[in-house]
Amino acid sequence: MLAGLVVLSLLPLATGCDVHQNDDVVVIGNDIIVRNFFIDGGDLEISGDQLIGSYNREEVALTSDVVDEGAVLLYADGSLLLSGGGGTWTALPFTVGVDEDEDLFIDYTVSYTYSYDLQDLYIDVVASDTIYPFEDMARTEFKLVLIPGNLFVGSNKTAIDYTDYEAVKRAYNLPD
Repeated sequence: MLAGLVVLSLLPLATGCDVHQNDDVVVIGNDIIVRNFFIDGGDLEISGDQLIGSYNREEVALTSDVVDEGAVLLYADGSLLLSGGGGTWTALPFTVGVDEDEDLFIDYTVSYTYSYDLQDLYIDVVASDTIYPFEDMARTEFKLVLIPGNLFVGSNKTAIDYTDYEAVKRAYNLPD
């Protein structure tokens, strides 16, 4: 029985499969990493002036090759930007105008930005007014795409619109 389990555990290696999943990580040919994760208002650390909500996530796949020569792309579920935009992806950074009282005037704006260094991803939600309720931020799905330098710089990928997740998905053969 143990021999059977060992054979079954080696089967994915023997099939030569280019795509495998481990929780929220998809690795494409051991090069491109696509990671989906969720954050909500409870995950944010709010600044003393109540204008910035920050989120920090350790990402060991942020290697010097990806950071220095490749691409670090972050997309948010489209419903964060547009009502009914679920199933689409919006590239960060972006800003949303909020009309709290539906009087056709923007009451404040909320900007979603990101930065990174070796092994850490930072997301900031920046409000233009202290009335933004960070704690009420809906649970939102984010998609992180890490492209190593050999696939990003040394390729014919310069004509790709990296703000369009569907274009990136087609160019790099990413899974749904």
